[in-house]
Amino acid sequence: MPTQRFRAIIVGGGPVGLTAAHALSRANIDFILLERRSSAVIDAGSNLVLNPMGFRALDQLGLAAPLDQVSSPLGLINRQDHQGRDIGDAYWFILFNKLLGTFPRVVSRHDLTKVLYDSFTPLQKSQILTDKRVADIIPGETGVQVSCDDGTTYEGSIVIGADGAHSFVRNKMRSLAQDVGSEDVNDEKPFLTTFRALWLRMPTKFAGIEPGTTCETHGPGAATQLFAGEDSSVMGLYEKLDAPTRDRVRYTEQDQVDLVERWGHIPLAPGGKLTLKDAFNARTQSGLVSLEEGVVNHWSWGGRVVLAGDSAHKFTPSTGAGCNNGLIDVVALVNQLYALRQKSPSPTHAQLATAFQSYQASRMEPVVEACRGSGQATSSATWQTGVFKFIDKHIIGITAIQNMLFGLGAPKMAQSPKLTFIKGPERHVGKIAWAEPQESQVY
Repeated sequence: MPTQRFRAIIVGGGPVGLTAAHALSRANIDFILLERRSSAVIDAGSNLVLNPMGFRALDQLGLAAPLDQVSSPLGLINRQDHQGRDIGDAYWFILFNKLLGTFPRVVSRHDLTKVLYDSFTPLQKSQILTDKRVADIIPGETGVQVSCDDGTTYEGSIVIGADGAHSFVRNKMRSLAQDVGSEDVNDEKPFLTTFRALWLRMPTKFAGIEPGTTCETHGPGAATQLFAGEDSSVMGLYEKLDAPTRDRVRYTEQDQVDLVERWGHIPLAPGGKLTLKDAFNARTQSGLVSLEEGVVNHWSWGGRVVLAGDSAHKFTPSTGAGCNNGLIDVVALVNQLYALRQKSPSPTHAQLATAFQSYQASRMEPVVEACRGSGQATSSATWQTGVFKFIDKHIIGITAIQNMLFGLGAPKMAQSPKLTFIKGPERHVGKIAWAEPQESQVY
């Protein structure tokens, strides 16, 4: 089996997979990327918020300027309850800029993936293969073989599974572990769904709010977030399920209509002029999805297969932590691969297995904490307990409390890694210094 040259096969062409391709290229590691859709540029799905650690990672790859052109900085968060009563503004995004040197930015998945794809060279674009649904992964002593359902096969040294919450790569890892009687077997359904989300996109002019505006509506059973970009605004409504489930659920257009019937009266912005029903009627796109939560126990198998992003961990979107943590997964993983290949250009599966374990160990604590924090934020905004309701209505809106909480959290974000092999000055400087990059241990 494979290959004279060390090569990574990336499965999944979303933001995390495309970022992995960029990082591997900068590390002088050969790659191919297999994407099941017909294009690597995604034209569906809710918007994403790039926080300072995620934007910093993309900036290292030279993508800050094109991202600035298609994203909007976010500032004050207006918060209200279901009746439109003010429950106190939130200054989280302003504190991001003050302490870590940049505002979070809202960007559509389409624009983010287009920037990532358009930034590749023609040669790199030829390594992004679409309409490739992976059918099997066969690891061996010297490499790994990936076959697709169109009959094509690809050989490489490792597989990086960036193929989302319902990851084929993760499921294949589980069956490989079961086949040899290993104890390192992930749960068949590792994620628990307690909430679902209706997302929709509408013209910002219709919403009647300024680009960069963020509005939240909180209350019993459901909460909304509204992010305004230059041309379009995106709203997410998070609704508590009647009972948690680990099963995958596919929703219909009628399910969206039924949800809007339940919550259409909720105001989305101060003044009460824009309701969920108004926004739904003016939508240009929409969808209803499950909000899975959880962190997988085992992120790699046999030194040949490794997970990153939603295939390894899944959060609710309330804090915007999901994509950003996926980007930092890429940074941590590629740092490990780069350091290993400086010593051994063709590392053994045992060396790779150790590197993968170190990668997971470096990411597990921040990812578990981010998953817990995002889930708590969603529960708090939907007033799941009397304590959550009281804190959300009467405590969180106090500026001193926000300063204290963010002062505790920002230093942890400042420990996020950056790519060790790309040198340059720190471009995002706030009151809290980013940690100096640590060279990865060589095995």
